[in-house]
Amino acid sequence: MSKQFVKDNVYVFTTKKFKSDVVNADTKKGTWAAEINGHIVDIENRMCRSYGIDPEWCKCIKNNNPKIESESI
Repeated sequence: MSKQFVKDNVYVFTTKKFKSDVVNADTKKGTWAAEINGHIVDIENRMCRSYGIDPEWCKCIKNNNPKIESESI
């Protein structure tokens, strides 16, 4: 799990990571978490659609800075 977003990388929200981080998280069909599963996160605003997102709930799908691991937003 990522503890912070890295500038220029691309992240998506995942219900799997959300559920492993949040106790009693509801990720069933029809919930906000299910609605945004797999959608790209705006890392500057920490938002996916209109929902606030924690970096630990996301998967990096494109690493544009393979040598820079600690630079965060």
